[in-house]
Amino acid sequence: MTNEQKTKKRQRRKDARPEEIIAAALKEFSEKGYAGASIGSIAARANIARSTVYLYFPDKEAVIRQAFEERIGSIFDQASSGAVPLDVPFETAFRGLLSMIYGRIANSEDIALLKVLVVEGAQFPELTRFYHGSILKRAEHMLKTVLKVAVERGEVRPEILNYDPKLIIAPAIIAGFWQLTFSDLEPLDIPNFIEGHIDIITRGLLSPPGNHEL
Repeated sequence: MTNEQKTKKRQRRKDARPEEIIAAALKEFSEKGYAGASIGSIAARANIARSTVYLYFPDKEAVIRQAFEERIGSIFDQASSGAVPLDVPFETAFRGLLSMIYGRIANSEDIALLKVLVVEGAQFPELTRFYHGSILKRAEHMLKTVLKVAVERGEVRPEILNYDPKLIIAPAIIAGFWQLTFSDLEPLDIPNFIEGHIDIITRGLLSPPGNHEL
């Protein structure tokens, strides 16, 4: 291997470090909780020196904030960037958005972040405030955007915009809690759950047949 190839390999490894640290942290949070995890234990799980973690993250809170952004916030960034197209029927756009959300709920590593909020949120209110202000607000904005476009096209009843968007996404929240609490006893059939969510919600949102233009 040439020196140039070695340099490129080291650079790729360096670029991958933050994600490796986050993946290790999620496993630690899942097993020990946020309070029980430490930079040292995260580093050990990632097979790197503790000092290496500090090259990328100043503390444990920075690690979990980045995890929130990359594992959950990225859903809505992708949706806003076109991963969920708005120039399609509402049901298609809604299905795309739900598929992305439920994909995270079905991921055992990502669900560890929800576990931290539910179990330790009162102990670490700064994390709850961050998640609410940074992640949930973006989620609500994305959902309102999808609904607004559908209303403008006459697909969705206008009064829906006056309702709290959490009513529309509530089944996904319930699914997250179910995965945390009862998945060992009764795992969710995620694809079937998505279909039920779409059917129940859209039948309550959509305008009467023949009342919208595509």
